[in-house]
Amino acid sequence: MALPTRKKQAKKPNALPVEFLNSMRKLFDDQFEEQRKDSEFLVYADLYSNEVVFCASLTNASSLRAGSLYISADLAPNISEKPEKVTEQLKSMVDVAASWFAQGFEKSKGLEAILAEIDEASGKWEQFEWEGQDLYAKLNRDNHALEHVADKFLRDAGIDPADEEVTDEELEELLEEIEDDMGPPKKLH
Repeated sequence: MALPTRKKQAKKPNALPVEFLNSMRKLFDDQFEEQRKDSEFLVYADLYSNEVVFCASLTNASSLRAGSLYISADLAPNISEKPEKVTEQLKSMVDVAASWFAQGFEKSKGLEAILAEIDEASGKWEQFEWEGQDLYAKLNRDNHALEHVADKFLRDAGIDPADEEVTDEELEELLEEIEDDMGPPKKLH
């Protein structure tokens, strides 16, 4: 599943190394250990030829709620000749995300504090300047961990989650198979 982008992208993104993303997740979890309470950070990034998108998401597994900050930056056309520029961009994006979460935790702690900040945002890409760079940010309640699990479930069932032309009949068949395996759905109280 690709992150939301500012620019229309024709190709799938390149993923950043898992080791990098895990080290950033650990950095956020450690830095905000007290403030995040029972939630945890998840970090994602997508690299395109003309854009890099970074996402830091505070997620609560028991409530399935999340608050996500996306940061986007333009990449120069000759970026493949200067990969260190991507590293510099990512460092700036991590700094911005850490600053934003620190500010969000000033009034209160936990996911609720972050969700309150997100509720005040427009949900659209907004341009800002950070250390002389033009960056863009967007806030929402996307839960990427849940979306990844749903995508894996669909792939395991033989459905491409990126296929926007999945028919209602295909989904009905999948639901019938699930019901056959698990029984009818139970009402939640």
